[in-house]
Amino acid sequence: MNASDPILPEYLQTCFIPKGEGIDWPDEFWIITACNPYSSGVLEGDRDADRRLRRHLSKGGYPKFRIKGISADWQHEEKSYGVSGITRDVLLELGRQFQQNAVFHIIGDRLSVVACVDDREVQLGSFRERIRKIEDRPCARVYVIRLDEAVLNVKRFQRANPNHVTGMACYYVGMTCCTAEERFEQHQRGYKAATFAKRFGIELAHERFPTQEWLGIEAAKRLEFDHAEWLRGQGYAVWQH
Repeated sequence: MNASDPILPEYLQTCFIPKGEGIDWPDEFWIITACNPYSSGVLEGDRDADRRLRRHLSKGGYPKFRIKGISADWQHEEKSYGVSGITRDVLLELGRQFQQNAVFHIIGDRLSVVACVDDREVQLGSFRERIRKIEDRPCARVYVIRLDEAVLNVKRFQRANPNHVTGMACYYVGMTCCTAEERFEQHQRGYKAATFAKRFGIELAHERFPTQEWLGIEAAKRLEFDHAEWLRGQGYAVWQH
């Protein structure tokens, strides 16, 4: 625990994944977890602490719903509860009881983090902007394979590239949850391979990758399509599913 400041820098970047869709958000509520007491990083006992917190909230008759707190890089997550109908003093005492540095407070769309030990509150901006979906988890990336120019002899490849400029390279654009190197090797040996990547793939064209970042599935799908179209617009010949 950071004795001088219980509001750790990581708390300022926290995002949230609600359980289910179409939640009727209360006008005011709190988010509290029983995980990782005092930011110890020790996961042992989290499940039991979560059950005890659930029982405590149920016994008090406080309306609650499941919500998960996640770090900005998605490397850490904590099961939490959204709780309404509870006073500030009672909620902060509950946070101290479960050895939490801080809890989150939402009024309307205003999000803040509140230190359990001294009630200090830091405004964090819009709560809605911190909401994420499971499919937003960064787990995919877009890659580009350079193809042998012999692929230009295939009619369906020709039809997909009517504006190809003679002499400009040919590419395959795809997305994967593996590394680009692993996916290229899979194409080469025929595992879930795209025909053109398997038959005509030469090497990864790293210089044509749109980004090295991992993206959510839907974001990666959009980027895969958009990048293929952008390359075609530059005069390259491209295949993309």
